[in-house]
Amino acid sequence: MRDVENYVGECGVKRGGKGAVAARIALLAAVILAATGCPTFEDGLTGQYQEIEIGELQDEALAVDFFRFGSEARAVLRRYDIASESARENPFHPDNEISCQWTRVDTFDEANRRFALTIPASARQGQIDLHGALNGAGSLELEVFEEGAEEPREARLEVNSAAPNPNCVTIDDFFLRAIFDDTSNTLNPEVYELRHPVFALLWVGVEPVTIGGGTVFVATNRPEPAFRLQPGLHFNRATNNLSSNLAVSIPPPTDRILMESGSTRFALAHFVVIDDSDDDERFTWEVADEPIIATALERDRPEDVPPAVENREIDGWGKALLFVEGRLDELDQSLLFTLDGVEAAEQDRHFYIVDVFFYNEGIISVRLPPRPEPNRPVQRRVPLQVTEQYLQAGEVSLPRLYDFN
Repeated sequence: MRDVENYVGECGVKRGGKGAVAARIALLAAVILAATGCPTFEDGLTGQYQEIEIGELQDEALAVDFFRFGSEARAVLRRYDIASESARENPFHPDNEISCQWTRVDTFDEANRRFALTIPASARQGQIDLHGALNGAGSLELEVFEEGAEEPREARLEVNSAAPNPNCVTIDDFFLRAIFDDTSNTLNPEVYELRHPVFALLWVGVEPVTIGGGTVFVATNRPEPAFRLQPGLHFNRATNNLSSNLAVSIPPPTDRILMESGSTRFALAHFVVIDDSDDDERFTWEVADEPIIATALERDRPEDVPPAVENREIDGWGKALLFVEGRLDELDQSLLFTLDGVEAAEQDRHFYIVDVFFYNEGIISVRLPPRPEPNRPVQRRVPLQVTEQYLQAGEVSLPRLYDFN
């Protein structure tokens, strides 16, 4: 039997970016509305449902796009910000939408017209379970169970359209493994003694600030997510070294990190270990007192360099994480000029472990990984080396990727 996963995959959209992807989403949505080349649904249960009976103190409204095909179902949960008076006048206007999330495909209880669908946990959010009952007359009784919440949120929704909206662009978390024992990762205890090391993705960028009628670019440094290393497993205070490895899940960077380029947005992060001065559960970085003690950068010149730097001086190179919200070819030409291997790379992978080549504090070339070959996994291992270079830095002096010449 053809299931709803295949239906949405062929007649809708699950994942993607912005720009050109958005155009494809609009086209595919039109395909669903016209039902061209896709089977018609067997009943009136499939559709777009919106919350009714919104309370005066409620600052969020829910909508569900429900896809049912035979004995299987899937859904999109949408949340809308209705905190302002203007938003409450038209709660489900597209501008009010703050998030959308696909559930997994699961069995639909045809006899009782009930479903139990799951939104998997991610690096930023716990698992969400949707329990729903449809009465066949355009009404959906919904319970939303969020991990950590004492009680489910209950809502009554009514059908707004018989055609569910498949336009939900989501980007999966990226899994990688930080390697600490590829080399002898030991710091000289006479120079520095380890305290409470933290592995982090350090997103480095610049943002424009208007000062006195002119524009200057100010550096931004955001270590997120951050993961505490475990004594005895990832580091040893007695021997003053890092060891073993750490598998982590990296969510897409937040809006405050992303920088616009062309018709999409991007960000670049360095793999670092920061030595925290305390072991509080939540990590907050005091740059002046908590130095970077390990990176994936090297201060030398490799034999194999991209053509753009063959005749240029460089201070070093290493691994970094490049994130592109849309497609690579949607980036501005000035940034594309810095990227090596765009034609051979996968255009919409979003996360790329790249080689960066830098001079002073500017990245002058970025080498992209080639498109993955069959039976060859995407590169996810990143070796880090301890370094004394940043112990007295007092500021972040890691190389940055600029979207201008």
